Amino acid sequence: MKKILSLLLILVMAASLAACGSQETTTEEEATTGTTETSTGEEAAGDVDGDPIEVMKNVNARKAIAMAFDKVFITDEILGNGSLPVDYFVPTGLASDPDGNDFRSAYPEGWNAYDVDAAATYWATAKEEAGFDTVTIELLNYDSESSRKIGEHIKAQLEANLEGLTVTINAQPFENKLELQSSGQYQLNFAGWGPDYPDPLTFLDMWVTGGGFNETGFANEEYDSLIEASKTGELVTKPFERWEAMQEAERILLEDYAVLAPIFQRSLTYVERPYLSGIYYHSFGGDYTYKRATTTENDGVIMLTDTSDIPSMNSSVATDAVSFEAFANVMEGLVMLGENDVVEPGVAESWEVSEDGLTYTFHLRSDSVWSDGEAVTADDFVYAIRKFVVPETGSQYAFMAETAGIKNAAAVAAGDLPAEDLGVSAPDASTVVIELELAVPYFLKVLTFPSFYPQNQVFVEAQGEAYGTSIETTLYNGAYVLSAWEIGYEYAYTKNDLYWDAANTSNEGVNFRIIKDVNTGVNLYETSEIDRIGLDADNLPTYLDDPNLKINNQTTLFYLMMNTGFEGFGE
Repeated sequence: MKKILSLLLILVMAASLAACGSQETTTEEEATTGTTETSTGEEAAGDVDGDPIEVMKNVNARKAIAMAFDKVFITDEILGNGSLPVDYFVPTGLASDPDGNDFRSAYPEGWNAYDVDAAATYWATAKEEAGFDTVTIELLNYDSESSRKIGEHIKAQLEANLEGLTVTINAQPFENKLELQSSGQYQLNFAGWGPDYPDPLTFLDMWVTGGGFNETGFANEEYDSLIEASKTGELVTKPFERWEAMQEAERILLEDYAVLAPIFQRSLTYVERPYLSGIYYHSFGGDYTYKRATTTENDGVIMLTDTSDIPSMNSSVATDAVSFEAFANVMEGLVMLGENDVVEPGVAESWEVSEDGLTYTFHLRSDSVWSDGEAVTADDFVYAIRKFVVPETGSQYAFMAETAGIKNAAAVAAGDLPAEDLGVSAPDASTVVIELELAVPYFLKVLTFPSFYPQNQVFVEAQGEAYGTSIETTLYNGAYVLSAWEIGYEYAYTKNDLYWDAANTSNEGVNFRIIKDVNTGVNLYETSEIDRIGLDADNLPTYLDDPNLKINNQTTLFYLMMNTGFEGFGE
């Protein structure tokens, strides 16, 4: 949320950035066909071959894996884009306490740092406890160029430093990988997460028992209680105690249980043509918005690349950063993010907040219409928000309504109350009222997340299962409409002339070529076929003196997920 996340560093970076827009995706990359790369070697006679899932259930095995590979090599030699090697999960620069202290002021170094000797000791203990001598573990990965390099490095280091371990790599296109991940078909998984809202909970709430994004099988009552108290419980009105509780939860997740192995906090280093400007980067939700960007070339169309196709344009069920960025440009919520993540009016031209901070009343502008000319109404918001919260939809982002503090969100999401009891109503066609259970300080920013965007019920139900799967089966109310969506080749936004603020959309559209190889992207940049491209360690030296070289520090984290027994939601 996220989320994204929409679903890549250079990996992603290459295109992501180039694409200038897709994030987590940004490492949630994508691509062609799944391949499995296997190390072979003779096993000693009598060696006991371990079950990989049983091995992954062992905390000492997980600690060994987390400590057995060099992250600095990944950031400096593979990526070369300013990304930071990290041993923590909540990134720096995401959020601060009331005194201005970054969340990382506690445990700034993190846990389970690269240490070959300590990793070998943990591994030996795991062998004794789990009763194995050798084991083959599969690493699920994206199939983009940078992801492949990262996967090969991790494989080589784990096999060299953990005796008896063989690692196979299953590199999959973006959408395929997400499906395998969500169904528990992995043992190790290279993943990325970008924040859905500016609070540490956007990273920590993922791992509560049975959570919509907890695809590891991790379950711990103490962790759950700390997150619950920080989210909707007694600590909500105690900011300093809340901070300490979330910091302790992160420690439990990484130090006590080693469910994740953090790898790097992403930065993007790129070159951008001087005639292109005004692309807004966002630290949560959709990575980039383009309506204020300008270009003097290509008849006003911005030319970018991405590493992934758009998996879904159904905001009720999408989970990746590529989709989220598309939503942020072709759809519009009650409010939206502007430059520097400032909340700006969207479909709602104004709103009032009750004195106790528990009731928000939004007044919709009269000139906001869908791309078929129908007016965007308050019922479109009520329908969409109820839809992603009710359990029948199966949205992995249903928890966001509770995160926003919306009245009865938890009970509706659990199926204990009907959708009509959710604290979202439309007293008339131009008014949306949202009632909260607690005054969430970042409520308006949560509303910028795509799950809260409107949907036209008549159109959605007429499309059925096809809704959001093609240009024709999607309805738009944002600055752009999708004008191309060719899987494996390109997608494109074109200026929406029916958009209420079309007069201030500063370009004619944005085209994205699907490019997985950094060198291919660089060649397109050099021949002026694209306007912006992310660089990796191999290409960066060429541009060190280029005045158009830029660095974008971000709050996206990449990490290894450890499958401790998760077999897929609802299975």
